[in-house]
Amino acid sequence: MNRTTFLKLLTQHLFPVLKAEGFQGSGQTLRRIDGPVIHVFNVQGASGGKACYLNLGAHLDFLPPEGGSPVAPDALEESHCVFRDRLDPPPGAAFGWAYGTTREQAEENIAFIVSEWEGPGRAFFARHGSYPQGFAQMLTETDPNGIHARTALHLARIAVHLGDRARAQALVDAGLARAPERATALKAELAQVLPA
Repeated sequence: MNRTTFLKLLTQHLFPVLKAEGFQGSGQTLRRIDGPVIHVFNVQGASGGKACYLNLGAHLDFLPPEGGSPVAPDALEESHCVFRDRLDPPPGAAFGWAYGTTREQAEENIAFIVSEWEGPGRAFFARHGSYPQGFAQMLTETDPNGIHARTALHLARIAVHLGDRARAQALVDAGLARAPERATALKAELAQVLPA
């Protein structure tokens, strides 16, 4: 099987499920925009040409996109999103979802992908689905001292947007404490989260 045939099968079997749940688009990237919440589903070819990755992204339109350049919500890619994950293939697959060597193998992999969407795929987007409630809950459940400094930056920005200055300050402080010495740009961004 080749990538073109696999993508055609994915378009026939998974994309209708995604579109029924509000995703729109064509090609390898679908998006769902609901208020400030942006969800991105993307198919990315793996090196070697025999498999792909299924990328999941969630973003809020008031957050700067990853990478630094402004991006319109309807052009956002998974790599621009501050919350990212992948729909993992079954154990044993070295890298990504295999296209398979026969049509039957490809169809079997597609059926498994559709079933995985039902669980991990939907769960990822549900965690990043309702604003402000879901994100306020995320802030409440997150220990500022147990996350990466860049995650602290994103969550601090969300806390500011929600009007929770105390939580934003705790996240900024934790982010600054955890940021590597050489991460000067990250430290500068953290220092600018809370207006004086």
